[in-house]
Amino acid sequence: MINKTIYFIHSLSPTLGRSPLQKGVFPYAFTRKYIQNLQGELDRMGLEWKVIADDTESDIEILIARSPALLVCAPGLRYQFFHRGFDKHKIVWLNVMEYLSADPESVIEKLAELTAGGS
Repeated sequence: MINKTIYFIHSLSPTLGRSPLQKGVFPYAFTRKYIQNLQGELDRMGLEWKVIADDTESDIEILIARSPALLVCAPGLRYQFFHRGFDKHKIVWLNVMEYLSADPESVIEKLAELTAGGS
C-alpha cells in the first residue's frame, strides 16, 4: 500500500552557519496558499492524498523514516535541500510561477505518473 502523504518542503536544509530563523526564501503565506490549493484540488478529484507542510526543518533522515509518497519543494531549494537517499523521482521542484500562483498541475501529473507506475 502506498503512503498517501505529500510533504511540502519550504525551508533550507540544516547547514553549518544557517540561522535558525532562516526558514525559507518566500513568506510562509505562499506555502499555506499552495498547500490549500493543492489539497483542494486533490479533494475535488476524490483522491485520498494528504498534503502536509514539512515540520522537520528539511531533515531528510526524518522524512525518509516517514516514507512519504512525494516531496514538493518550494522554488530556490533545488540546491539548498539535501535529499540524499530519497528517490529523486519522487520529488517535485516547483518553479516560481507555479508556486506563487499556487498551480498544482505539476504535482498532480507526478502523482498520476507514480500511481500508473505502481510506485
